[in-house]
Amino acid sequence: MDWISLRAAKEAEIQQLESTRLSEVTPSIRDFTHFVTTHKQELALIAALKRTDPDTGKSWPDRDLVALAQECDDAEVGAVGVYTEPSVFGTSLDDLRAISDVVSAPILQLDFIFHESQIHHARLCGADAVLLWAGGVDEKTLESLVITASSIHVVPVVMAQTAEELSRALVAGVFIVGIASPTGKFDPEQITALASLVPSRKTIIALDEISTPDEAEALHGKVDAAVVSNCVLDALDVEGTLADLVQTEPL
Repeated sequence: MDWISLRAAKEAEIQQLESTRLSEVTPSIRDFTHFVTTHKQELALIAALKRTDPDTGKSWPDRDLVALAQECDDAEVGAVGVYTEPSVFGTSLDDLRAISDVVSAPILQLDFIFHESQIHHARLCGADAVLLWAGGVDEKTLESLVITASSIHVVPVVMAQTAEELSRALVAGVFIVGIASPTGKFDPEQITALASLVPSRKTIIALDEISTPDEAEALHGKVDAAVVSNCVLDALDVEGTLADLVQTEPL
């Protein structure tokens, strides 16, 4: 996904969000870090939900995402992710709110965040973690966003696509690093290279979607968690699909 292309849409959104009443923002009580940290011993899955995939052109207009989130929750995914830019993914903060209301798993908002008002509003809609991009803002802004999120117990997941971005993420003091390819395609060699630069005590999430057991196996011992999306949206048997990815028995 070309995250920078979202900036124009986000600029307009921020104008509306700056009126958010901070007194209404309550801290998250679902511990995203706890659910996705495996100390590289297992692979937690984050089921990322959307109605349209801009990379493949696929869409799921009739998929009940709330019901799907509940199925993923029943299958004990590490977390549920929700893309929230409707012009790109067909899903919005309203979907995030509806899903957050019915699942016990922590919720990760997937969007381009570069202003603190977006974090506050994401929390109002039920987000327990937000995605920040080390290459999308300057160092000072990144550090400020990390502090803002942490102050309301929202976990900042900082995405890095290069060694330079990874360095900026670590300087910002984040605990969870998200590794993604500039092409948006799953790249195990890049994941391995960047993961080797992350201190062992940190949690790593592979943000480029995986869809096969072989891709999941390539991540074992290197990251804590991985994002799955299209294969779950396509699945008739969600629990079985998720179990097959990590080669475990369904619950």
